[in-house]
Amino acid sequence: MSLFEKYLKGWRFRETNPSLDEGDVIDVFIAESNSSTDGHVYIGDTHLIVEGAGPETVEKRVRVRVTEFDDSTTTGRGEFLEIVGESSYTS
Repeated sequence: MSLFEKYLKGWRFRETNPSLDEGDVIDVFIAESNSSTDGHVYIGDTHLIVEGAGPETVEKRVRVRVTEFDDSTTTGRGEFLEIVGESSYTS
């Protein structure tokens, strides 16, 4: 194995359309909230509507359980579980 191969070992490119399964629990940032009860998450080109993630969760890191996901459109829905962190942009 060359030095270059050793250096790059384990590296991989992140997908723009990650696949999620129902029941997956993920930590994500809520990008926006258009109502008092739903937030929106964007992971690359994937879009999740998160039920229970209102305006107070925007720009916060939250834990979400995926409740439905369509691989063909890379869209789905999730259930807000808890806030697990703050945005790195807040002071």
